[in-house]
Amino acid sequence: MPCPLARARLFTVQKDAPEPAECAPRRYTFRANDGDFDRYNDRLSVQGWMLDAFNANPIVLYNHDDGSGGLFGTGRKDVLPIGKGRAYVQGDALLVDIEFDQEDDFARKVESKVARGILNAVSVRYLMHRYHENERGGFDCEQQELLEISVVTIPGNQRAVRVKELADERAGFIQDVARAVVAALDVRERNKAAPPPVPDVNALARHTAESLLQHLTLETHR
Repeated sequence: MPCPLARARLFTVQKDAPEPAECAPRRYTFRANDGDFDRYNDRLSVQGWMLDAFNANPIVLYNHDDGSGGLFGTGRKDVLPIGKGRAYVQGDALLVDIEFDQEDDFARKVESKVARGILNAVSVRYLMHRYHENERGGFDCEQQELLEISVVTIPGNQRAVRVKELADERAGFIQDVARAVVAALDVRERNKAAPPPVPDVNALARHTAESLLQHLTLETHR
């Protein structure tokens, strides 16, 4: 069996939790593994994640800076975790929920940039246990241990996008459809020669579309 191999993998933020109760920290959810080829040409089994050790000590760092002065050192004098996380497998992905330390000034600055979409990426550092070389020269890993999670400045996988962005695109599409329905019904209303039968299906569709537009407008301005 090959020796364990340590790697780090980068992904972008996926979705945010609902607004927390007053004084409670906000939770941010990140997609940490999709089982496809990564920047090392490795493929990690989603079901192969070993999470117990991490979840027992769920520290979150910034740019993998643990104070050891390694490759990812930031030069900060007080290198401490900026928050805590919870890792779990859901469907075909490894997800990580992160809460930032509200008593740490630097952690709050990082959270502010995450919340505003300036920082969008996380990286998981892991130790590969059961793996073999694949056709791309990387490794197919059947079992890997999650060591640490960091918020980072540079994303490593363009496939991982914020769920919020996808939702915005979906809302825009729905708005376009609703506007088209309202416009079409306006034309039919002007051109119809006789009163519609009861129930008025056109009026019902128009009302539904207008209500949808009103709802989306209110959500956009919240």
